[in-house]
Amino acid sequence: STFLLVDVRIINKLKNLTFFNQLGTFYDKTQRLRKLAGLVSEQLNINKEKTEIAASICKADLVSDLVGEFPELQGTMGGVYAREQGESEEVWKAIYYHYLPVGVEADAPPTRHGLGVGAVTWAAVALADKLDTLVGLFQVGEKPTGSRDPFAMRRQAQGLVRVLVDLPELVGLEVRVSLGQLLEIAHTVHGRPDIHTADRETAFLRERTRYLLEERGFDIRNVRSVTEQASLDDLRPLDARRKLEVLPEFTDTPDFRRLATLFKRIKNIAKELPDAEFAVAERDGGVELSVTLTEPAEQALLVEVNRGRSVIDRAVARGEGYREAFAQASAFGPAVDRFFTDVFVMVDDAKVRQARLRLMKRLERLISQLADISDIVPEEEALS
Repeated sequence: STFLLVDVRIINKLKNLTFFNQLGTFYDKTQRLRKLAGLVSEQLNINKEKTEIAASICKADLVSDLVGEFPELQGTMGGVYAREQGESEEVWKAIYYHYLPVGVEADAPPTRHGLGVGAVTWAAVALADKLDTLVGLFQVGEKPTGSRDPFAMRRQAQGLVRVLVDLPELVGLEVRVSLGQLLEIAHTVHGRPDIHTADRETAFLRERTRYLLEERGFDIRNVRSVTEQASLDDLRPLDARRKLEVLPEFTDTPDFRRLATLFKRIKNIAKELPDAEFAVAERDGGVELSVTLTEPAEQALLVEVNRGRSVIDRAVARGEGYREAFAQASAFGPAVDRFFTDVFVMVDDAKVRQARLRLMKRLERLISQLADISDIVPEEEALS
């Protein structure tokens, strides 16, 4: 008899197939997938109708005799069955490839050519599937340890990051999705995690992002610097890759190295001004810094920061122009060096002290949008 993915009896058979004890059956999983894929489609700004169809039936081939006998054909056969019963290319290719990618290399399957018109639908379903598995397992207390990873959570996370890192090449989309956005979507389906689980999810996805970028051959210190954001809401794997593609042009220049060496000091001083106090001072304007800061070295640095701000802010907002942004940051080097030579920040005068701390915090916030550059120059070299 013909195996029809959309046959209600076939879909109902998934109710007898356990996905994971505390996460229900594969029928439960496809219900979650439909919702997740729709929400991911909204993030990617694509039509969600085809995505939801593909997500609803992408696991149905698991109850076929062929996949029962040859489990390695799961997904592949689902795509073939969907094509044979007349589903559109957007639907059947999304199912066919949804377990991919497995490899972290830029040329690991699938290819843009193979995905064809199903590319955007595939991206949404593949992301939703990996997201559901990862967040679901974390929330029931599973986590990889050492070499032990029985549920292939590392592979799931790497596949998810790989889709985001290579979205333009694989799918033709220039959407810069953050890992925080994806976790937020998953939590609408799986519920909000407790603080410990949330921390584990965050650390794990950050670590897997770093692993993928290091495997691509990017310098380990540079990778750390562009993935150090306090919140995953600000960690967009595509942005990280684009920063890393231009960062090596600057890391050996004297101005950039000077700035990187001093950045740890900038961060430590900036901590002296509480975030809330800084936000109020910046929002209310208070006394404009140029009025309070009268030393030539601090005035010069203020001018540099104000000049560079628009270039860096624009690059971060658009996800392009990072070469110009890092060049602008490098240009701060000499002014920062002179500032620390000529100016003592923690003076007794509260008004002057706050103004200098505001300048430091502005600078720290501005550069941190690009990268935490304090670890790019090795410690021993920074001290020499």
